[in-house]
Amino acid sequence: MTNQLAKYRMIGDLKADAVIQQLVMQMGTGFLRTIMPFLADFKNLDFSDQPQSIQEFLAQNSSLPDFFNKKELIRTTDFYRQNQQTIGLILGLYALPYCYLGADGARVLYLSERIRKDTYNRLIETGNFLKAVMNYDNWTSNRIFAVCIKIRLMHAAIRYFTLQNSKWNMTWGHPINQEDMLGTNMAFSLIVLRGMRKFGYSIDSSYERAYLHTWNIIGFLLGIDKSVLPANEQEAIKLERLIATRQFRQSTESQELTASLMQAIRGISPSAWTADLLRAQSRFLLGKKYAEMLGVKETNISDTLLKVYNTTSVVLSRFF
Repeated sequence: MTNQLAKYRMIGDLKADAVIQQLVMQMGTGFLRTIMPFLADFKNLDFSDQPQSIQEFLAQNSSLPDFFNKKELIRTTDFYRQNQQTIGLILGLYALPYCYLGADGARVLYLSERIRKDTYNRLIETGNFLKAVMNYDNWTSNRIFAVCIKIRLMHAAIRYFTLQNSKWNMTWGHPINQEDMLGTNMAFSLIVLRGMRKFGYSIDSSYERAYLHTWNIIGFLLGIDKSVLPANEQEAIKLERLIATRQFRQSTESQELTASLMQAIRGISPSAWTADLLRAQSRFLLGKKYAEMLGVKETNISDTLLKVYNTTSVVLSRFF
């Protein structure tokens, strides 16, 4: 698997990248910048005004994989609806900074400045994506394909711009490569479930299996090669550990991205005490080792308060 991940580290999303290359040849790089707001809008799913190559890409990628299980999707969306605030809290305090631990992958976010200099709107964007893929109606109406195509094209556009940046070094891997996309997918699935357990939740195995399955489907729709997607929780845990061993390390970029995230959270907190509690919860979820790698500092909040999330989860509800 190590060799497979090394190979996938040099691969982005070939089909989406080809669409972006075609658009650049036909319309220039300026066009890519003009469509970014559309690609980030998961409420406007009308592609009728977009170039033919984009419409064709959507049409060609509007089918579910053969391993799709409708019952697992129903369980997942029910589970999300019942635990939406808690999942949002864990995503903001644990899963997102967890993604920043991949130092080379974090360089893409750092260079693009989408997260670092516009953190609030990027969090809104991430939250809207989460709500869109966890909305059962979007699956039954086939809107899920438009949602995921937007992400694929957004990633491909960012890849294009990153590769044009003289600061990018290919020894870090291809920008937004298959390994990093897989790691991010597991942050939204395996790491969220792990965070819920840390908060004391007991999750029925049927919901756990369904949640991981549905995120595999989402990962496939986002352009991750299905051969590398984990078949079950045991495989997911092994993959997560392997990626962590290969990619996690302290870096200036990771710390600055985390600082921007914590500042955004502090900005919407009703008080300094609530902001400190959220930071303490982030440190608790990440664990001391990872928290210190990311520069998440200790607070004076006592450990006994760290699981009192019901009152603080509402703070992040505007995002997730």
